[in-house]
Amino acid sequence: MVQTEQLLALGVSADRIYIDRGFSGTTRRNRGGLDQALAAVWPASVFAVTKFDRFARNMAEANQILTDLSDRGVLFGLGGSVYDWNDPFGRLFLQTLAMVAEFEANLGHLRTREGMALARRNGKLKGKQPKLPESARRSIRHRYAEGEVSLADLATEYSVGRSTIHRIVHGPPTGQS
Repeated sequence: MVQTEQLLALGVSADRIYIDRGFSGTTRRNRGGLDQALAAVWPASVFAVTKFDRFARNMAEANQILTDLSDRGVLFGLGGSVYDWNDPFGRLFLQTLAMVAEFEANLGHLRTREGMALARRNGKLKGKQPKLPESARRSIRHRYAEGEVSLADLATEYSVGRSTIHRIVHGPPTGQS
C-alpha cells in the first residue's frame, strides 16, 4: 500500500501504522484504524498522515479530530511537515485542506452519479446480475415444480442462499435473482 510505504519513509514504525480496511465514504463511522491511531498517540507526539483526505473527509470531522488532538498536546503531521492547530497559520492551512477535501469528496460523488447515469443510458450498467445462469434457473424451476427437491436442497446443490432459490422459483421466469 502506497500510504504505508510513505509513512515508513517518514520514519513511522510499522507497528504504529493503523489502516482502515474496506472503508470508503464521507463519514468517520466504522473507521477502526483511525480510532486505533487516535487512541495510540500521547502528548508531544505527532499524528502523521500522508494525505489529508485519508484523515478526514469533511470540515466538521477535521475540526473535531484536530481540536481533540490539540487538547491532548498532539501535533498533526502531513507528509514531512508538522502543524500546530493552536498556531493561526497552522489552523488556517488545515482548515483550508479540510474544505478542499470536503469539496473533492462531494465532487467525486457527483462525478460517480453522472458516470453511472451515462453508463446506464449506454446499456453498460445493468445492475446486479443473476447469481446463476438462465439454464440453471430453468432447471431449478422445473425440478422444484416436479417436486423432485426442496428449496433447501437446491440451495445447497447450487451453493446459494435459500432466498435466491425462492426468488427463482416464485419470481418471474426471466427476472433476475
